[in-house]
Amino acid sequence: MKYSNKIICEPLNDSKKRFLLGKKGTSEMLAIGLNPSNANEKKLDPTSRNIEKIAKKNGCNGWWLVNLYPIRTPNPRNLPKKPNLNLTEQNFRFILKILKNPKFNVTKVLCCWGNHIDDHLYLKLQASKILEFAKEKKIVLYCLGKTKLGNPFHPSPMSINSFLGGMDRLRISQYQ
Repeated sequence: MKYSNKIICEPLNDSKKRFLLGKKGTSEMLAIGLNPSNANEKKLDPTSRNIEKIAKKNGCNGWWLVNLYPIRTPNPRNLPKKPNLNLTEQNFRFILKILKNPKFNVTKVLCCWGNHIDDHLYLKLQASKILEFAKEKKIVLYCLGKTKLGNPFHPSPMSINSFLGGMDRLRISQYQ
């Protein structure tokens, strides 16, 4: 089966939130970040382009990017102090749908939310729920390495180039 290079974004044309971004494949990597930035169905940003490269480097011809919280902002410090609980639950259900649904061909799950998870309790709670689900379902999780604070590295160009030795030296490892 041949898959298109079309970028899929859910929801379409929404500058306030994003649940999913990526491209279909026969073997897909699901990356779990912190919050979506401006990338959409028309244009990827540097981080989403890195996710695509990481997926390809690790044998996946498709990739999906979801986040712990779906509100769009290029700067995670601008996330709300208190989350919209309905949106938080909707986002969590969306992530579980991807992990459970055989229409998604997820073969690798990459945790990549970085240190800003420590800025808001609700982000840590979302990560805990996802990690618990993965443990319960025996889903192997990967990361690019861990920060000094023990969080999985974010796939931004700065992180990859400054802390991980560049894209050519990048290796994923099991996240524990």
